[in-house]
Amino acid sequence: MKKKVRLFVGTIILIICFFFIIKAFLINLKSINFQELRFNFVFLLISYIVWGIAFSLEAIIWKYTIICFGEKLNFVQAFRIVALAALPKYIPGKIVGMAGQVWLTKEEGVSGGKGSVGVALNTGISILAGFLLTCVIFPFVLKDKISTNIYLLFGFVPLFFVALHPAVFIKVANFFLIKLKRSKIDSVPGYGKILNLLGLHIIFWVLQSIAIFFLIRSFYSIGFSFLVPLCGIFPGASVIALLSFFTPGGLGVREGILSYLFSFFMPISIGIIAAVIMRIWGLVSEMILFAVFAKNIKKYITSSH
Repeated sequence: MKKKVRLFVGTIILIICFFFIIKAFLINLKSINFQELRFNFVFLLISYIVWGIAFSLEAIIWKYTIICFGEKLNFVQAFRIVALAALPKYIPGKIVGMAGQVWLTKEEGVSGGKGSVGVALNTGISILAGFLLTCVIFPFVLKDKISTNIYLLFGFVPLFFVALHPAVFIKVANFFLIKLKRSKIDSVPGYGKILNLLGLHIIFWVLQSIAIFFLIRSFYSIGFSFLVPLCGIFPGASVIALLSFFTPGGLGVREGILSYLFSFFMPISIGIIAAVIMRIWGLVSEMILFAVFAKNIKKYITSSH
């Protein structure tokens, strides 16, 4: 029953988000100067190359996480796990994608318990890394566009490092795990290793933002100065979408936030187009990688029986 309610609420939120996105697009459609829209294959190619580097880093992050728990996992195994776990995140609830990553990791010979803690740890650090970038960058790029009080975001920066301390992180993580009816965690890697993971996640968000910058440049000419605010906009929008538990993959929520924030740097209709293209671009990339490794799923299922 709860699954049906979650699916219903998620569908309603999705419809509402896209209703306002489409409405804003149609209202501002006449303001689009189509002469400014020019396809550039080179920039599109660069965007996929940088995205591939970012995705490879995500595999490295997962490999390092497992090593921090005293288990072994090579890069190819980690890459395969991340690739196969990417698509299930679009199922409402987010749990399927996380559980899938734990199961895939277990099938690669890693303890299921350590895989579960690793997913919880990585998810938490990724969220904090995304918000950290947003809190550091927004006061510099949006102070004249939203409010001078946006400098108050700096006050949250020390809190991120407090939240990452193992003693605090375990309590916060267990609070949410209990709410999700998942098993509690008893321990996490040391503070130094957690900070290493934070650094890797920050680099990951920056690489993703660079890839998206070149994606936008592949059809709309915008200055390289937009890259700095984008490194705060994209992680923040993605994290909020991730936390929108009812929507599959944050679909609609991320597009709405990106469209609004992009409007400070480009025409709103262009911003909406960019947000939608970003989703398609990312989904196609993940589908290709999933297809490459899909044959391994049958092997995992066979070995588990």
